[in-house]
Amino acid sequence: MQRIFTPGPVEPYREALEALQRPMISHRSVEFKKLLASVSEKLSKLVKLDGVSVLLSGSGTLATEAMIYSIVAPGDGVLVISYGVFGDRLVESASRRGARVFVVRRNPGEPVDLGLVEDLVSREKIDWIAVAHVETSKGHRFQELRALAGLAESLGSRVLVDAVSSLGGEELVYWRGLGAIASCSHKALGSFPGVSFVMLPEDMVGRVGKISREHPPPRYLDLSMYVESIAKGSTPFTPAISLMYALDGALDRILRIGVEKSIEIHRERASILYRRLNNEAISPLIGSQDHRSNTVAVFRVNSKDLNASMLVDMLEKKGYIIAPGLGEDKERLIRIGTMGGISTEDLKELSDEILEILGSHMQGGSPR
Repeated sequence: MQRIFTPGPVEPYREALEALQRPMISHRSVEFKKLLASVSEKLSKLVKLDGVSVLLSGSGTLATEAMIYSIVAPGDGVLVISYGVFGDRLVESASRRGARVFVVRRNPGEPVDLGLVEDLVSREKIDWIAVAHVETSKGHRFQELRALAGLAESLGSRVLVDAVSSLGGEELVYWRGLGAIASCSHKALGSFPGVSFVMLPEDMVGRVGKISREHPPPRYLDLSMYVESIAKGSTPFTPAISLMYALDGALDRILRIGVEKSIEIHRERASILYRRLNNEAISPLIGSQDHRSNTVAVFRVNSKDLNASMLVDMLEKKGYIIAPGLGEDKERLIRIGTMGGISTEDLKELSDEILEILGSHMQGGSPR
């Protein structure tokens, strides 16, 4: 049987699998109203948000697009701090929205210079700062998020957070200075793909309403429409009801064990990989432990005779599904997700298989 160790989708937790079996209901029924309220309230609890969590039927990219299009007006100043492919997607989204976009690019593992950010925000009249909390293409954790939120608040700006690969596996609460948090069901929450969401503090609800009136985004991306419907216990479009049930089950799990425990589980899983996959054949892409993600571990393959795609294919034949690299130097990188219903023993077995394959090639032989 194949096991999934990708950065998403992930092996669903038992609670999500069981909840998925619930009978279908109408999205105009009293039962659905209860389900919608349940999921929205539990999501808000995860990040200690006094506001509303808007549910969407789609991937994490839908949530980040909806966040940008429902909050940013054409002509607004947007600063994106990018560490890879998904940071650059925020650049593209803001540019398509018609914003004045400025970019600070850093290599994975490098801290951001908050002094530079402060200068840019002040000089260029930046309204919004967008960043991926975990850059899924490189496994970089934006460790400075809380400090950035504080800086943004002091400068009259707000931070828009892509938390697609961090929520549930990294420390994230609603810190003052954050404008919105976008994430999804099928990463560290451990449910199925198909539900995403944007978390809005109360003072941003009026903002999305204003944008909807003055610079309306496409209907499916218009968070104001969802906010109005949620107040009535409904959604503006037919939602992925079964997947919402699954997410509700996954949220029950994480709130039962505690968010801090969930973060520690992901930290322990990642540490196994960082510790074991660190030799002349393979090594962590990011040297700084402060910036290594708990949820997506990225490694550089150092073998001259074996690239990342070859290693991914060999592992798949053995029943282990990991992800190849993305972006620059992708043929030298592999990405391993530590999320979902996997165990530390599963990760030890995976790392053993990787080391065996690489060891065979480093010795000039062939893997068994």
